[in-house]
Amino acid sequence: MAASKSQAEVIQEWADFDSNGYSFERGRMEKTVQALCFGDKAVKCPPHIAAGPAQGQKLKREDVDFISSELLVSRATAEATLAKHKGDLEEALLELMRPPSKS
Repeated sequence: MAASKSQAEVIQEWADFDSNGYSFERGRMEKTVQALCFGDKAVKCPPHIAAGPAQGQKLKREDVDFISSELLVSRATAEATLAKHKGDLEEALLELMRPPSKS
């Protein structure tokens, strides 16, 4: 028996989403996963990204949890908004609840 058995190409198509439909091809999927998981190592992270959304500020965990759970935003968004307003919970909440400007 051969050590590596070739696998048949798997193609699945779903037509129930829109006029174009969705498709899955095993070969393309495996190449993409290989590139994402085992590709080139990441370069050194820039300091402003490594510092995170809080940019080194001390934020109250309770405030971040409150914003993310009550307004259904990500922790990163909650941290960034709190950091922008120097930890002021009220100002952060007002900004996140304000409707987007029509520009």
